Amino acid sequence: MSQQSSHEFRILQQKCDLLLKEDEVRFAGLINNMGKLVAGGFRKGIVPLEDQAEQRKMYMELALRVSMRMEFDYSLGPVKYSASRRKKVVMMSFPINNNVLMISTETSIDIDKFAQKVSKIIGKI
Repeated sequence: MSQQSSHEFRILQQKCDLLLKEDEVRFAGLINNMGKLVAGGFRKGIVPLEDQAEQRKMYMELALRVSMRMEFDYSLGPVKYSASRRKKVVMMSFPINNNVLMISTETSIDIDKFAQKVSKIIGKI
């Protein structure tokens, strides 16, 4: 790992760690364009709802969906974030350069308010 990528990784990991301190956050991780988790993870004490194979599949699907959404950037503007409210969790994604920040929260979260908070935390990476 180069010094530049090592430094960038530390910054990304710190931002994920900061997000994981939020009470309602279950997971905060940076997924690269190949669908690999490169920083972050589950908050300590959280039991994932999926096994590792399903988690990897979800990361790959997310990377694909984010890249497909970019097809409409020219006419609609770039995606700031996407959110899905599910029965058991809220899933949010924030495109960051060629990566995507994936966050899973408890269902009690106020999506728009939290998205603004996340945007301030991640800032310019």
